[in-house]
Amino acid sequence: MSLFVLRFLMAVGEALTIFGAVWTPVPADPPAEPALPGPGHPEQLCPWVPPTEQEQAIWDDVRG
Repeated sequence: MSLFVLRFLMAVGEALTIFGAVWTPVPADPPAEPALPGPGHPEQLCPWVPPTEQEQAIWDDVRG
């Protein structure tokens, strides 16, 4: 590949990177509370199973 083509492709790659950085939308406000997994999701919490001591300590730490 000629040096000209290589430099041209590098410049195009840089331009696309800068364009993507400029036009990437940033969310205005983060959600107040994280969304829980939907019904049927493998990580869905089981409300009838109480949390372990370690899980409860983590929840207490997260909630403040």
